[in-house]
Amino acid sequence: MSSKKLITLNTSDGEEFKLDEVVAVRSEVIKNIVQNVDYTSNVIPLSNFNGKTMTKRVKYWKKHSEEGVTEDQLKNFDQDFLKMSQSELFDVLLAAQFLDDKQLK
Repeated sequence: MSSKKLITLNTSDGEEFKLDEVVAVRSEVIKNIVQNVDYTSNVIPLSNFNGKTMTKRVKYWKKHSEEGVTEDQLKNFDQDFLKMSQSELFDVLLAAQFLDDKQLK
């Protein structure tokens, strides 16, 4: 039985997100940390944004990491995902830029 490596992301307001490594490395920044830094706690601090913004990022990453999802399903998800206030959208896009998430820049 293979065990999945979990990565914990800690936001500015102390919220923690435990993600499978395969989901977390959708961010090039997190991928580089995982590959190049010897971190023993598997906790990556993300002090640039709060839990509310990270919740949206994680939701996006998980959906885009699912197996068996059709292109049409992703298109519908993406359209629904972007239905948020301007300030929330700004925060999500800023997080995408900071995390070097090429899909959502």
